[in-house]
This record gives sequence, C-alpha cells and structure tokens, in this order.
Amino acid sequence: MGRNLISFIKKNKNSIVENFALIFTAIIVGIIVSVVAQLLIIAAKNIFQFLFLNDSFSLRANIFGFDLNLLPFLICIPASLLVGLLLKYSRLTRWYGPADTILAAHHKAGTLDLKGGFISTFASFISLSGGASVGIYGPLVHFGATISAFLRRLKFMPKIQHDIIIGSGVAAAISAGFGAPIAGIIFAHETVLRHFSLKAITSIALASIISNFSAYKIGIVTPPLLLEQIPFELSEVIPGLIILGPLAAILAILFMKSLLYAGSIPKKFGILNWQAPVIAGILCGIFGLFIDEVLGLGTSTLLKVITTNLDLSFLVLLLICKLVLTSCCIGFGFFGGTFSPALFLGGILGAIVYNFNFFDFNINYLSVLAVSGMAAVSSSVIGAPITAIILVLELTGSYQYASASIIPIAICTFITSRVFGNSFFDKQLLSRGIAISKGREQIILNEIKIKTFVNEKFTKFSTDIKSSSAIKVFLQNKETEGYLISKDNVFLGKVKLIDLVNKKDQKISHYIEQKPIILDADLSLLSTIKILSKFVGESVPIIDTKSNKIIGIISENDVLSAYLNISQEINNIEKN
Repeated sequence: MGRNLISFIKKNKNSIVENFALIFTAIIVGIIVSVVAQLLIIAAKNIFQFLFLNDSFSLRANIFGFDLNLLPFLICIPASLLVGLLLKYSRLTRWYGPADTILAAHHKAGTLDLKGGFISTFASFISLSGGASVGIYGPLVHFGATISAFLRRLKFMPKIQHDIIIGSGVAAAISAGFGAPIAGIIFAHETVLRHFSLKAITSIALASIISNFSAYKIGIVTPPLLLEQIPFELSEVIPGLIILGPLAAILAILFMKSLLYAGSIPKKFGILNWQAPVIAGILCGIFGLFIDEVLGLGTSTLLKVITTNLDLSFLVLLLICKLVLTSCCIGFGFFGGTFSPALFLGGILGAIVYNFNFFDFNINYLSVLAVSGMAAVSSSVIGAPITAIILVLELTGSYQYASASIIPIAICTFITSRVFGNSFFDKQLLSRGIAISKGREQIILNEIKIKTFVNEKFTKFSTDIKSSSAIKVFLQNKETEGYLISKDNVFLGKVKLIDLVNKKDQKISHYIEQKPIILDADLSLLSTIKILSKFVGESVPIIDTKSNKIIGIISENDVLSAYLNISQEINNIEKN
C-alpha cells in the first residue's frame, strides 16, 4: 500500500502541488481581505462621522428661511477633486470594479490590472469618506479579486486556476463586509464564476469562512445591517410582497439605466475623466445642503427606515434624491459601489409599500417589507437572487424573513432579466462589446485570433503559370485549392482544381474564383465560425488587411479542432 501511495504521489505530483497551493492561497486571501475590508470600512465610517455627524463641528446657515448644512460643500468638493487628481496622475482611463472581476474570472488568462484595482479601492475609500453617495462592497469585491490575482502571479507560486482564486477573494470580501460567509460563497459562484465545481467550492468556502472568522476575532467592525427578527404571519404580508416585486423591478431598472446614462454624460460634453468627479462632488454638496441623509453609505438612515415608520413624503424625497445622486456619483467617477445604494433604495421602497393605506399593515410588517425590498432591488442590480435570499437569512437570522423575500426577489429578477439584463455588471461589459451572459465559451472564442491557427503550407502560384502546369502541381501536392500571390506575397486570388480541368491551357489568372471568402488575421475564432458556417471548400486565405499580404490559410477542420479543444478546456474548468 505504501508503494502504491508513493507511486500515486509521483504520478500526480503537479496536481497535488497545485491543489495545496490553491487551498493555502485561499486561506491567505481570506485573512488579508478580512483585515483590509475591516480597516477600510471602519476608517471610512469614522472619517465620515467625524466630518459630517460631529456635533462640535458643524456649519449651518439660514438662507431665505431654509436651515442649510454648509459642511457638504466644504468636504465633498475637495474630496471629489482629490479623486479626480488621483485618476489623472495614476494615468488610469477609468475606475475598476466588479465587472472587471467577472471578466477576469471568465478570461482565459485571468489577468487583472493590479495597479488599477488597488488605486480604485483607494479612490472608493476617499469617495466614501468625503460623502459620495456610493457603496463600499463593490470596491471590496474587486480588491479581493485583485489581491488574489496578485498572489497568483508571484514567481514562486505554482500554477493556480485563476477563476477559483478570484472567486475566493470575492467570497472573502462579502463575508468580511456583511458578516455573511454563506452569502459570500454563493455570490462568488452565482455572480462571478457562474458555475459550480467541487474543486472551486473547497477554496472559496475556506476563504469565506477564514475571512469571517478573522473579522469576528479582530472585531473592529460589526456587520452593518444585523437586524432583530420580529415574528409575523407570512400570509398577511403576501399582498404587499407581491406588489413590492414589480415596483422593485421598475426601481432597479430605473437605477441601472440612470447609472449607465450618467456615465455617458461626461463623454458627450467633452468633460475629461478626471474633471467629472468634481461635478459629482458639487452635486453632493448641493444635495447635502437640504438632505444630507443621502450622502455616504447611509447605513444609519437605512436602519431608521427599516425600524421606524417615517413620513411617506420624506421617504419619496429620500428615494428620488438617493437615486439621482448615486447615479451621478458613480457615473461621473466619484467612485464607489452599487450594492449599498441598491439596498438603500430597496429598503425605502419597502417602507413606501408599507405606507400604502389600503393594506393597513401591522407595524411589525415594516421591517419585513423593507428588508424584502432591499433584497429584491439589490438582487437585480448585482444579478444574484440566491445570494440576496441567503444574505437576508444571515443578517436577520430568520427563516421567515428569508422566505418572505423570495416572493419580491423572484418577481423582480424575472422582470429585470427580460427588460434590462442579468445585472448592471453584465450591462457594463456589454457596453464594452463583451456578452458575458453568453458564457465562458463564447468569450474565449471571441478572444482568440485566427492567426493563432494559421497554416503556412499551402499551394502557391505565380500569375504567369498556365492551367496545365497548375493541375500537375495540384496533383503533386494532393490539394484542390491554391492561391495566386505576387513576388512580395500580396494575395491576388484563389484557384480551384475543378475550374481548371478540361479548360483551355492559359494563364490561371483567367480562372480565379470570383469574390472568395477572405479572413482578416485579427478576426476572432467566434467570428470565423460564423463566417464559415455556410462555406463549402478546402481552405480560406488569412490576409493582413493593411498590406493585403497573405499570412496563410485555415481549413474548416482547423477551426473545428480549435473549437473542440476550447470546449474541452472549458468543460474541465467547470466540471472538475
């Protein structure tokens, strides 16, 4: 038995080393992400409270009968300017977030812009501390992925499957930020990896649990939305939950469309990317004059919305202002996440539904509807309905609350997935020409260029060769198609053996194929498959379109073999 074990170890040495490295790295990622997440959250929260909620540090003025808070102007604008200058001098073209994390997990190379990821996390910290109406969980998710990619790329590290370690970093971030390890595991699979495998679950679960354990032991941050469960009768609140579902879908779609539209404004008006955050900072200052509850994460305001029956007109005003301001902040680059604002908006919507007079709800149902609204809107924005259900369960500790949230989540995600898309992140990637919802296979097929599969051995003819001589060359080479090229390798045309048989013996330039299929060397394998779907023949020329020189040829068999290899590779990733 000992010999068999030694033989097995020797035979599977590389696989064993890789798996141990993956598990060990996942544990390290869990610890690092947990510590950084807590430090960022506590620092941003304390700085925000010191600057905006400090009784000994206030600046108010009565202007035209309005009691205005002038502090946001003095804080938000300098903070936004600092974010803008950080973007300018870091020479980044944009900030990086969860959409880039998802793409990296599905990308064959699994690379992330390390500089962009770390600087983007720091920018979100400045934004939150300075009053931007954004979230922190999105940047933390991307930081978790970035630190994972960084560790994986260290020279001494064995080969590690990139999507699994990226998923581990993502799970660790959600686990530490929310104090919800199960939700972290589900989110990594549901939103980032988008497949399940036993190999992945081990590392991701370890990272999530270790992150949560570290957060609990360090204890400098408590989960921000832990709620006390209140017993209720589900049947009595179902009408409100059913109405909440489509309303949450409308709000989620409006929110996501607003984010995308706001993001397009700077380019339309020729505003430089580093200048745009300042405009968002000015808007934060203006909104903060009248309703400073919409600034920052808004956790304390959200808890008040969930636990206290606030005036309906104030809730509507809060909803509109948060929607507009968050869209402008994220769209203009006063950087942060969308998860927390989505929770905020959903919570307010649930409280508004509670205030519909014809339901006459018990006061205990306010928290049920508000929590369900939070889960519904956020589930559509991040594209993770199961995560949202589990998050409710972990934050409230109530199976009843989680069960109640399923109704609006199911309705909301059904509507938004058909009207808008799977998530805001998917739409961001689609705007870059990446259809992430079509799966890993199409993404890889779209990444790989056909010049990778060029066959440089093919039948070449000069323009002065006659058909009789060409036929002999075809028979000698055992091919039925050839290509006319000039002395400097410029493509002149394609000739088929069948077109030369029993024809006059003259220059083959008279028999070239009319309008042959020509492929650009930079064409993707996916585009090539689409072009060749109706092609009948032996091969197709690959041309450098700038010089019109022929690089080589590609056959249907080459394309099919490449496709099958990629399909098998993806199957190994997703099933093992």
